[in-house]
Amino acid sequence: MGAALIAGCTSADPRAVLSPGAGAQQAAIDPVTNSEVIQGTCPQITLREGTAYYSQFAKGGDGDPTKIMHQASISDTTRQCRISGDQMIITVAASGRVVAGPAGKAGQVELPVRVAVLEGEKVLYSELQKHPVTLLEGMPAERFIYTNTSVTFPAASARAVKLYVGFDPGPYNTP
Repeated sequence: MGAALIAGCTSADPRAVLSPGAGAQQAAIDPVTNSEVIQGTCPQITLREGTAYYSQFAKGGDGDPTKIMHQASISDTTRQCRISGDQMIITVAASGRVVAGPAGKAGQVELPVRVAVLEGEKVLYSELQKHPVTLLEGMPAERFIYTNTSVTFPAASARAVKLYVGFDPGPYNTP
């Protein structure tokens, strides 16, 4: 599925990335302005060093490989941009997999995924979400696709921003 996301990113129709089956003849209509969506500069997604991998340890077991409950990695990312009025709205998608560790078990795990947009040092958007993934009994790994459809910032800043996605085990608040 992650390969389909990336393949859609190179498609002539960017709507194919996150809306499979959307035809090239369909013009996207902005619900705010009721006019055709104007595509703008769509910033590339960057994974900051250390944010593509995440390990959750059992309580008191930080750093001990035998206490790993689960590990996750992001393998693919893509985005779709549109302009609505004076705002850039980006749908960000990241895919990867989760593996149970020696201290893990089947069940739901929550992955801390942050999407942030920075213009220099200024934070224009930042949101940390808990993304649920269910590890099934007897399965060595589970794939996941995280999607955030509400990444919004001033369109005038689109050429100067950095768009980040990655795991962030920090507190669930915005900087």
